[in-house]
Amino acid sequence: RAEEVGKTVRSAGSEALVVQADLASLEALDLLVKKTVERFGKIDILVNNGGVAEVQPIGTITPEAYQRIFDINVRATIFLSQAAVAHMSDGGRIINISSIAAQQANPGIAVYSASKAAIESITRVMAVELRDKGIRVTAVNPGPVLTDAFYSIPSESQDHFTKSFPVGEPEDIADVVVFLAGPKSRWVNGGTINTNNAAVF
Repeated sequence: RAEEVGKTVRSAGSEALVVQADLASLEALDLLVKKTVERFGKIDILVNNGGVAEVQPIGTITPEAYQRIFDINVRATIFLSQAAVAHMSDGGRIINISSIAAQQANPGIAVYSASKAAIESITRVMAVELRDKGIRVTAVNPGPVLTDAFYSIPSESQDHFTKSFPVGEPEDIADVVVFLAGPKSRWVNGGTINTNNAAVF
């Protein structure tokens, strides 16, 4: 899939670099930044879009699931941002992908919900810390989106989400991210933008 995206970007006349990396690995995070800087010289925009979820009621959550979710959803966001900021200048942008789960009580996803609530808190703190460097940090909190990740969850969970919330397409979220990455969002900093068609607000 990543190679397909790279081909699409190149066919549109832009450059693309595809790097396979496990976000649970701190070494892989450094490799992502290293290869990007080697190719492009600097980093202008970072979108922290990696994420995993497991449906486990509070009584059956395992330490392994907890660790994996927080390593990928939270730790990777912190340390990939840290590595990228060293190569950003005034005007840099970091966009973190949260979820409506950060603000809603959906059974079975306590750990995932906590990880996304952490993302929104981290976004606020990073925005204040990096403001004087001219780097803006924002987040978006989509509801259910028809992606491979959505289709990978149990069918009963898919049914619950599609019946309970508006379901979006990837483009619905991407358009907001593009806006936040562009110059017209220059005064938007530190907030989480609702991108879920009023599922939460």
